[in-house]
Amino acid sequence: MKVPPKPRRGKRSPFYWWRRWKSHKYLPVKAGLLARIQNGDFEYPELFDWAKYELHYMKDELKAYTKEYRGFETHVEHSDGYMDIEKRYMKRYNKLFEDAYEVEQKHLISLVEALTKEFIITKEKVKIIMEEFGDTTESLYLYIADNYDFRKLTKKKTTQLLKARI
Repeated sequence: MKVPPKPRRGKRSPFYWWRRWKSHKYLPVKAGLLARIQNGDFEYPELFDWAKYELHYMKDELKAYTKEYRGFETHVEHSDGYMDIEKRYMKRYNKLFEDAYEVEQKHLISLVEALTKEFIITKEKVKIIMEEFGDTTESLYLYIADNYDFRKLTKKKTTQLLKARI
């Protein structure tokens, strides 16, 4: 796993202090389901990777701390500075993982709902197809488009579908 360099402190929201990188920009619903799929709005969230990066950054900072440690009473692992570093990174790691699970769940639920709104198919049928399907989200959309009818086929959807198949 290639770990990117730790980003410098920049302007961050106080509500998402644990996120170091910019979040994914979602397209509006009116852009169409296929356009949103191609934008990556329903893909596996990057937050899981960010959480792994935090563990790597924690190991780097702990190595640096152990090299500079000058305490004599306790081992380096039991010192306050070592524990503070672990606590800080683990808190960020846990928050990122919690967010990642929420985002992934939201993506799956909204994808099922969007597919049932676009095609004449039940949610249970979509879930069964998704469990067995082993390709990308776009190919899932194309598979459902081939096998099920649209609820309302417009010129915009037709052109998007033709562009996706080319």
